[in-house]
Amino acid sequence: MQVAPLSTTSTASGTALSGLNTDFETFLNLLTTQLQNQDPTSPMDTNEMTAQLVQFAGVEQQIAQNKNLEALVKSQNTNADAAAVSYIGHEVQVEGNTTDVTSAGTTWGYEFGSVPQTVTLNVLNAAGALVYSETGETVAGSRHAFNWNLTDSSGGALAPGKYTMNVSALDANGDPITASVDSTGLVSGVKSTDSGPALLIGDDITVTLAQIMKIQ
Repeated sequence: MQVAPLSTTSTASGTALSGLNTDFETFLNLLTTQLQNQDPTSPMDTNEMTAQLVQFAGVEQQIAQNKNLEALVKSQNTNADAAAVSYIGHEVQVEGNTTDVTSAGTTWGYEFGSVPQTVTLNVLNAAGALVYSETGETVAGSRHAFNWNLTDSSGGALAPGKYTMNVSALDANGDPITASVDSTGLVSGVKSTDSGPALLIGDDITVTLAQIMKIQ
C-alpha cells in the first residue's frame, strides 16, 4: 500500500508578500529621508505619498486573499487525498488499455461506434512484445468483455505485471475503426499530484479519479 505525501513547497503568494514587504520598507526609508531633508519653505506634496500608501495596501490585501484561496484549495486537496485512500485494495474499471495483471488474470472491455468486419485483440507485455492474440467480437453499440488468464498464445503461463491490450478492427471496406477500451486493476496506492489525487495500479500505472468507470 502506497500513499505519497503532499508537496511542502512554498507558495507563490508567500514569495510575493515577502517581496512586497521589502519594497514597502524601502519606500518608507526613502520617504523618511525625503521628509528629513525637505525644504521647509517648499514642503513636498503629500498627495503622491498618500496614493503610493494606498497602492501598497491594495496589493497587500490582494496577496492576502490569494493566500486564503491557496489554503482553501490545499484543504480541499487534502480531503480528496483522504477520500482516495478508500480505493486501496479495491478493483476498479478505468478508461485505458494498460493495467497491472495479477496471477488471477484480468478483464478488458472494448466497444465500437460502428460495425466492424474483423476484430483482433492483441496483448503486449511491458516491453511492447506481442504475447497473446485472439479474434474479438464484431457487434457495435455494446461493451464486450475480454477475460485473459495470463497465458500466451500457446497456453503457457506468463508472469504477473504490466500488460496492454490493443484492438485492431477493420470495417467492410478494410478501413480501421477506433475502439474505446477500458481495463480492470487492483488499486495499490494513492499519489498526490498538482491536479489532485491519483490512484496507483500496480507499481507505476497512474490513473485519475475521473478515469474511474466502476468500483468492483
